[in-house]
Amino acid sequence: MGPIRPRVPVAVSGVLAAGCLMAVLSGQQGVVAPQVAALTNGTLPIVAEHRYRVAAKIRPLLLFWIGKDNVGGARLRWRRGENDERGYDLLIGSDPDRAPRRVNRWGFILEESRSGGATVLGVMKKSDEETLNEATSHVASEANEGGVFKVIQATIDGSESVARVTISKAGRDYSYRELDALLEVLRKETSLPKIRKTPVPPGGRSGLLTGIVELLHDAVESVHRAGKAPGKKSLAYAYYARQYDVARVSSEIQRNASYGETTYAKLLKSDFEVRARGESWTESFQVVCGLDGPLAEIPVFLTYQPRWWFKVEMTLDEREVF
Repeated sequence: MGPIRPRVPVAVSGVLAAGCLMAVLSGQQGVVAPQVAALTNGTLPIVAEHRYRVAAKIRPLLLFWIGKDNVGGARLRWRRGENDERGYDLLIGSDPDRAPRRVNRWGFILEESRSGGATVLGVMKKSDEETLNEATSHVASEANEGGVFKVIQATIDGSESVARVTISKAGRDYSYRELDALLEVLRKETSLPKIRKTPVPPGGRSGLLTGIVELLHDAVESVHRAGKAPGKKSLAYAYYARQYDVARVSSEIQRNASYGETTYAKLLKSDFEVRARGESWTESFQVVCGLDGPLAEIPVFLTYQPRWWFKVEMTLDEREVF
């Protein structure tokens, strides 16, 4: 892992993480579960945190986008311990009190790396809709059926990633503001998990968040050294039975650009792509981050389109409450 300055928070779209999590939560039934730590929202000290306002857009007829601002929130946090221990976590979701039809979709992912290896925890509201009509139908039924959540716990050493996944039905439908309460419920899960193992690619990072933070750091440092936006660069990682590459596809410097209610003197906009090795599909997203001062390497705007009919935008807004 390349150097990361202490002020750098996690830099990744929360929606991307949830989408990638959905893509890899599948596999065969296992017999022996890997040894994993108890469900927790992190053990390393938090050294930085930034919050975001979430906007959503839908495209019902493939002709134009219909959008609504402030339908939810996101929180990005950076952790650091002794001996270069570090971690990143993100929490993002729609707020039923603000979102149309009281939509409740959210996800949480945590990566913590230590000298002996790394751990990953992902928790997400189960949502496999492929069409706008399916999404609308599921929202209506959830009010009576309660929430169904997917949980992935993984341990990663220098050569192998071992993960287990459980699907749990909670007694009620928890929102992203109730992560700790939900973890208490999920700790009592007794169903046999699905187990998958996969080799870590040579030079692979501990996870998606770690890879994106490093690529953003590299991009900003390249601008400082050369005075221009850097080219393409990719990093590998393993995640639940698959090997992935996350790539910074392109970057450009922006001047006096406005996001939300703020105009920034100088920013770096980067396009990213995630691809599973051996697969043709890709997940694409965009991150706009600061270049200098307190906002250096900190995302101020992120956008991700997980479905042809659905797009999410995140704008830096420290007023968001969790």
